[in-house]
Amino acid sequence: MLYHFSKSLAKIGLSVYFRKIYLVNTDVLPKDRPIILAANHPTALIEPVIMACWLGRSMSFIARGDLYKNNLLARKLYDWHRMAPIFRLEDSGYSNLRSNYATFERCFEILRKNKILMILPEGRTIHEKRLRPIRKGTARIIFGALEKYGDMDIHLVPIGVNYTDSDSFRSVAMLEFGEPIRCTEYSKLYEENPAKAINKMTQDLGKGLKSKVIHINDESDDDLVESFLTLAENDKSDSLLPISVNDNSLFEKQKSITDFINELSEKEKTGLKDKAESYYTKLKKLQITDFALIYRKSFSFSNSLLLVLGALPALLGYVLNILPIWIGNFIGNKAAPSIEFRAIAVIFSSSFLYLLYGIGLYSAGFMMGFGWRTLALISIPMLGYFFVAYRDLFQKWNAARKVAKWPSQTIDELLNERGALKSSADLQIRT
Repeated sequence: MLYHFSKSLAKIGLSVYFRKIYLVNTDVLPKDRPIILAANHPTALIEPVIMACWLGRSMSFIARGDLYKNNLLARKLYDWHRMAPIFRLEDSGYSNLRSNYATFERCFEILRKNKILMILPEGRTIHEKRLRPIRKGTARIIFGALEKYGDMDIHLVPIGVNYTDSDSFRSVAMLEFGEPIRCTEYSKLYEENPAKAINKMTQDLGKGLKSKVIHINDESDDDLVESFLTLAENDKSDSLLPISVNDNSLFEKQKSITDFINELSEKEKTGLKDKAESYYTKLKKLQITDFALIYRKSFSFSNSLLLVLGALPALLGYVLNILPIWIGNFIGNKAAPSIEFRAIAVIFSSSFLYLLYGIGLYSAGFMMGFGWRTLALISIPMLGYFFVAYRDLFQKWNAARKVAKWPSQTIDELLNERGALKSSADLQIRT
């Protein structure tokens, strides 16, 4: 029961936090088969929570076990949310590794019942745009399950998780489902040589994941790649709703950019970097952004009128909703200072406090009568989301307003430089 309640609460929080969630190729998941979802892990919990909320199928999860062992509340939360603890040597030492046997048995049972198990095979959380080495634990669980229940047709599905910036409010999440790996195809090799079969499955999973992950080979190229990914993101225009869509165009664009830059020589990268720095330096000098340049037409009479007409309901939405959100942000940032954990801490604490806030308002309104209480309970969240939409429009309008201060010739020169930058060294970013 708590699993479904938490999932509903999280879905609301994620729908506000992210501007868009792209869930692509989910139809590859087989019906009535045991499934392991294996995803990269750039944030703590956000990617498994997104899948739990939007896949429409019940899931179980493997999660790090260092909080589980000596904390009664953590153990209850893990159990209620279908999370199985795994103890890593670097977190728990050798003493707790035996506890993993119980987790493995639990995983085998989940798969035997043709359910979905999610694993994060990198084994660690790092906020970066690259895939870390895949650990062998996923393959060991699969072969352990096949040894115990040999007739299972387990499908291993690699999932690439990518964010424009998971630490930023109203950013974009992209989840790309790869082709399932049918695990019984490794059975013969496992009978001949278990170690070789485990290595082969781990390598194949790594290849499947890497094809779905925006992976920057060299950390020193992060800023260069990001400058081009920003161009691609700003070129992508989406409607406010629905939040979740099946569209891989942004991922494909950003993936092709990253792969292209990865293959350049150092000399070519230096030339590309000089051009990017020249463009972004000019933007900074004019005190505008690439986002502002692309949405320059948002500074229009119609948008100005919309902002004027919507100012009062947006202000009401802000005033009536800000308290639990502000407190939740404060608690989340204090509880999770690291960038990997901060977003999910903020989302969960804000969502939970918002629920308590709604209950408190409803309880306090008994003298108003049932109809008025119900109206308030519905209208306050609607006004809150109206403020979010208003904020998005205002950001575009305000950014475009700064562009409107400059002569059209200056803007045309910037647009030409942007176009040249996009086509530099045959780098094509189609708009």
